[in-house]
Amino acid sequence: MRLKNLSVIAFVMVLSALSLGNIFAYGVPFEMNLPDVFHNLFIFLDAVVLLYFLWQGILFKHSYVILFALVQMLLYGAVMLLSPSVVSSDILVDNISSVMYLVINIVGGIIIVFALEYIESETFTRVRKNSFIAMLFFFLAVMNFIVSTNNIEIFFLLFELTTLCSYVLIGYRGDELSKKNALQALWMNQIGGVAILMALIFSILQYDTIYFDVLITNSEPLYLLPIVFLVLAAFVKGASIPFENWLLGAMVAPTPVSAILHSATMVKIAPFLMLKLFPAMSGFVSLTVTLIGTFVFFSASLLALSKDYFKEILGLSTIALLGLMMALAAIGTPEAITACLVLIVFHAISKALLFLQAGILEKSFHLKYVDDIDGLVNRSPLVVFFIIIGFASLTLPPFGAFIAKFMAIESIAGEIHNNPLYVFALIFLALGSVFLTLLYFKVMTKLFAKEADNKSQYVKISKYYTIPSFLLLALLVIGVYISFEREFLSSLELVVPLLLIAVVPLLFATLLFQKADRVKEYNCGEKDEIQLSMYYFHMPRNVQLTISVLATLGMWILVLGVLL
Repeated sequence: MRLKNLSVIAFVMVLSALSLGNIFAYGVPFEMNLPDVFHNLFIFLDAVVLLYFLWQGILFKHSYVILFALVQMLLYGAVMLLSPSVVSSDILVDNISSVMYLVINIVGGIIIVFALEYIESETFTRVRKNSFIAMLFFFLAVMNFIVSTNNIEIFFLLFELTTLCSYVLIGYRGDELSKKNALQALWMNQIGGVAILMALIFSILQYDTIYFDVLITNSEPLYLLPIVFLVLAAFVKGASIPFENWLLGAMVAPTPVSAILHSATMVKIAPFLMLKLFPAMSGFVSLTVTLIGTFVFFSASLLALSKDYFKEILGLSTIALLGLMMALAAIGTPEAITACLVLIVFHAISKALLFLQAGILEKSFHLKYVDDIDGLVNRSPLVVFFIIIGFASLTLPPFGAFIAKFMAIESIAGEIHNNPLYVFALIFLALGSVFLTLLYFKVMTKLFAKEADNKSQYVKISKYYTIPSFLLLALLVIGVYISFEREFLSSLELVVPLLLIAVVPLLFATLLFQKADRVKEYNCGEKDEIQLSMYYFHMPRNVQLTISVLATLGMWILVLGVLL
């Protein structure tokens, strides 16, 4: 086992070094074509994956999985019958790909190191434990390939392989709930596969190509169906409302799966694809995607405030920030693109840090809900520290997520003179930012709340848990330094927030409230339960339904607007 762990750590270090080397040692863009034998292999793999999906649908009697597998087979057959003549490079590595390599390999690699200890506490056989780590590495391999390809047909295969990986990993525990949620993730992500195949067909018919760069360069404002279908695939993979349930359902999987899905791999396909497509977007498409993305940011942030399950809170905040990333990519100005890339990187680091703490809470403390974390500061101040830093890095200066949101406000405000409807996007962004900040304070205040009856003792955390957390913390510090070097922040804007983030929790834990406990009142010798209204508020079912309907309507408007 020690040899396996050392091998995994060494391989993660090699991947991280290669990613950094790509940034600093090699020029971009890099282009190349793959031999025909690879194209034939990819066709074979496409057929195998689609047949596997169909088999799983039949095996579990799931009509949606069967339906979308059959539809994809028919559409893929149509793609095979068409013969596009305009060719380009199969591999195209640009600056965006290079940034994605850093996120995938460094952040994803740290999560895999964390998974070494986590998976040992599961009741799997040794083979299944080792297979779990291997599957995570395979996930990273697919993601590295998907951000490198310029061929939409290859992109479709890799898109489906990420769906396959998520299906296997979400259902890895094998219980009924895991199987149910895995099947839900499977059929929902197949909608994205259908959208990519539709984009391929329309691209071949109109532009005679299956390559991203040719399609984007030659796209006409009056015929953007291929672009719009690819945008829809991004919304599906990014779990945007109304497709959010597949990502929220992934919480039943082992926590490293949630961490790697939310931070380093699959959902990041969504903003990456938007960044590739924005040069071809018309004013209407750009505006509509921006409105949908900021609406998702607002809605998911609001929904997160009503939740108590810690991983669900993290999941909804991920969906919210992915919506904002896609909105920024659709705007396409240099400032908006910079903000999107900054948000991609910082979100990956921060969300990985938070999900790692969720895994520690689950395994070391058997805690899953915010309501149950009273007195955690006494049991593990280090975990509390990491949770505070994780949420602060998503909401407060001087971290990159705050900088990105500030730049997003400027970018969207700058578009209002082009179209007054951007005002709505600005309102959604402002409200969503407020809700995410409230979410941070909601969790933080609960971390320091203590009951007089709580006699919890200090718990020692494994080094395989703490070292990955410290590495992610170091990445956040490096990110703050780079932000200062690039003059995103002044010295005052850097120092003051850091002092507040460091001093306020210290005061809570030591000087001001060290002996302050929450004592329950007595009624006839019985203690009252204390419920603080800031932790919970009721989100009516009809409000959630309205949010889903509005988001769905926005996507229909996007498609119909291009058609008409």
